[in-house]
Amino acid sequence: MPKVSVIVPVYNVEKYLNKCIESILAQTLKDIEVLLINDASTDNSLALARTFEKDPRVKVFDKPHGGLGDTRNFGIDHAKGEYLSFIDSDDWIDPEMIESLYASAKKSNSDMVVFNFVRENPIDNEQRICRLPINFPEIDKEIQNTLISELIGPDSQETPWRQVEMLGCAWRRFYRRDWFVKNNLKYFNEQKIMLEDLPVTIMAHCLTDKVLFIGGAYYHYRYNPQSLSTKYRPHKMEMLTECFYTVQKFLKSKNLYDKYEQRHLAWLLRSAAHSSLVNCFSPLNKVSFNKRFKEVKGILKNPLVKKAVQSDYFANGSKSDKIILRVLRTKKTSIVYLFYKFYTNMLLKDARKK
Repeated sequence: MPKVSVIVPVYNVEKYLNKCIESILAQTLKDIEVLLINDASTDNSLALARTFEKDPRVKVFDKPHGGLGDTRNFGIDHAKGEYLSFIDSDDWIDPEMIESLYASAKKSNSDMVVFNFVRENPIDNEQRICRLPINFPEIDKEIQNTLISELIGPDSQETPWRQVEMLGCAWRRFYRRDWFVKNNLKYFNEQKIMLEDLPVTIMAHCLTDKVLFIGGAYYHYRYNPQSLSTKYRPHKMEMLTECFYTVQKFLKSKNLYDKYEQRHLAWLLRSAAHSSLVNCFSPLNKVSFNKRFKEVKGILKNPLVKKAVQSDYFANGSKSDKIILRVLRTKKTSIVYLFYKFYTNMLLKDARKK
């Protein structure tokens, strides 16, 4: 049995794949298996992946397109390692990452290790270490409870935790495989649920107290500051609403939802409704005024949004919290439309400057 199974979903990443795989094969811990799972790429990714099969640790799979969650699940089903590590195929890792995570997990007998990362902005040639606002290393029930709360929804006021990026990502965690499988944890279909790894991350943290937080920042996440102008997600609000309901259903099954309801509604307001309204005004959303107006109206009519704007959770929140809440509480489509048109244009101008 290899010590670690490294699972890499591959989809149309021929530009970045070599760097990703080479960083994995350069790990100081050699007893690993590398599962490269091609999700029906239409570029040269599969052929590139196959060139690494000369290393006996590398296994290449080719499957019908199912999305990121389905591809991760495929990797889990074929993994044989003691621990699981997820790497996105446009990112890369430092040589000591797997060895450090494995040693830390074994020493602490942890089901999960959570770590920091480096945000890489190749456009501006900038990098920044993104850390959790805690001391390291740490196994602490209070920190674990805080992290669960932050995953479910933001603090009502500005705190260091609100500045944490990519908190729910699969690649920010290192899992004991038998524990993960025993708890029947499966990633969701990203064609139906946006942020398909977030519900699984919340479930995982609620199902164990054996979580180690360490300070290492070995993972390099490729950040695109211009994604607003290059990405548009049709049906974004519907897919984020599905994510909301998935988390809600799990929390209710554990009799936890009453504790987190207001925080979860705040997530719906900031991470779902707000981001979906920005998405409506993406330059790639080339629709008529009437259709865009209808999209905005549809988000405002969402029953969960109606419930969320009635909450006073953000009464003492940040300036942006209060502005967003005030705009949405008008319930007037024309006001919300004009505000988000202006707001998105400002975001696009800032992105172009960068």
